[in-house]
Amino acid sequence: MSPFTKNSEMTSLILDSLPMGVLFCDMDYIIRFVNKAYADLLGQRPEDLLGCDITEIIPHSRARVVLRDGRAEMGELCQLGPGNALPVVVNRIPVRDGQGRLAGMVSQAIFNDPEELKKLSSKIDHLGHTLNQYKRRIKASLAPQYSLRSILGESAPMRRLKQQVRSYAQLDAPVLILGATGAGKELFAHALHAESPRAEGPLVSINCAAIPKDLFESELFGYARGAFSGAHQDGKIGQIELADKGTLFLDEIGEMPPEIQAKLLRVLESRSVCRVGSVNARNVDFRLVAATNRNISAMLSAGSFREDLYYRINTFVLEIPPLCERADDILPIARYVLSRMGLEHLAFAPEAEAAMLAFSWPGNVRQLHNAVVHAATMRHGDVIQVDDFPPDTLPSADLPLRAVAAAGDLSDIMADTEAVVIRKVLAEQGGNVSRTARTLHIARATLYEKLRKYGISRRST
Repeated sequence: MSPFTKNSEMTSLILDSLPMGVLFCDMDYIIRFVNKAYADLLGQRPEDLLGCDITEIIPHSRARVVLRDGRAEMGELCQLGPGNALPVVVNRIPVRDGQGRLAGMVSQAIFNDPEELKKLSSKIDHLGHTLNQYKRRIKASLAPQYSLRSILGESAPMRRLKQQVRSYAQLDAPVLILGATGAGKELFAHALHAESPRAEGPLVSINCAAIPKDLFESELFGYARGAFSGAHQDGKIGQIELADKGTLFLDEIGEMPPEIQAKLLRVLESRSVCRVGSVNARNVDFRLVAATNRNISAMLSAGSFREDLYYRINTFVLEIPPLCERADDILPIARYVLSRMGLEHLAFAPEAEAAMLAFSWPGNVRQLHNAVVHAATMRHGDVIQVDDFPPDTLPSADLPLRAVAAAGDLSDIMADTEAVVIRKVLAEQGGNVSRTARTLHIARATLYEKLRKYGISRRST
């Protein structure tokens, strides 16, 4: 007979007096001892439980796992009793005989006053609800804010670019986005993520130009507990780890210090990251999208950007053309800005439209957006005039409106403005009259008439 079946009356009395439930089952999951407190939790009498299979009494019992693995499970909050019974803290401890062989399992059910348990249960429910709220907020903050629909412009270059985004998004290779300041590189990065199979994962954006050099490593890779003086006592997860199963967007990657470039290259090659102050590598799975307004070729020649990293990040390249190279998008974008302001009823004066088309927009879409907001705010009436725009937006170098105004009347201003716009659009279309007429929304015959009127030669454009 097993020594575990020889429970003396004194032992039973002692165990029954404990303020916790105690149960023992053997290797066949048969209950060999149970005290009154544990039986009460199960809603039964101790004598009715002896000899029963614990997995039948407690359907979700972990006895099989503990007796298979031989490892204790401590501090699990679970519900042992039927219906709406209060949860208790359960410890499951494997028991070994004198030869060290598994002989069974002891289950401890620790509980307090029912009212205290109710308070604890309510607190746990509240904490669980709060945790879920934080999880939802974090997921929302790491979700893409823009999609392909957010990218304005239907000119031929933009249509080609959007098609590239759709194609590249389905592949998991790195993408390098090139474009001037204000061209919308961040929008394209968000669109790549939103269109990709990783869309349900996080999108972690890092502006490399905004991180102080001495914080770059810990921000990107994280740090272990006690890594350095002033570090958080529990350490910190890095941005790369946060991007696991999603997309990592490194904006202005040209500003990344050379020593960090080398460490990023190792992450891309090993698909793992090691926190500062730790030797343990953590596997990471992310898609890299990088962007810059710098001349990478010049940086390679100067040695300020690693050539091996460059070839790692430019599997696919998206080059966003400046706004001055896609004049077809200027007026639609300007009108869209008005609609977002709730000012759809406003109109641009013809000379204002001509000025916008003629201006080079060195700040690209961002500059156009800000200029339209300024003009709409400063207007008098429902028609936006040239003078409503910021003084530095339509300078004389691009369109000498103020000089013309001093020398002639409104008809002279409009004629000179029209000539400038026609020359600009004709040059952009390579001297093609048909395409120029379509861009300007006028008939070819009308365009030929204006070419003669202003003495504009197709060959001189």
